[in-house]
Amino acid sequence: MSEKIPLPVLNNHPRNQTKKTVSCNSCGTRGCRGGFGIKQGSEKEEVFRLIFLYVAMGIIMFVVAYGIMRLLSYISG
Repeated sequence: MSEKIPLPVLNNHPRNQTKKTVSCNSCGTRGCRGGFGIKQGSEKEEVFRLIFLYVAMGIIMFVVAYGIMRLLSYISG
């Protein structure tokens, strides 16, 4: 009964730790994305598509928030 049983979750052994590899060591490797998720050297159409997508999402969020605000003010007063 006095025997201690180690829990594998609580014991970190060096042999159990896996080495994490990062695909993006620097932006020169073309592995990471910069601002707005645009890769370095992307085509112009892809850049415009992503920027338009983010602007459209922002407009939709603004319209939905404004609609909810108007609905709540209509209900409360």
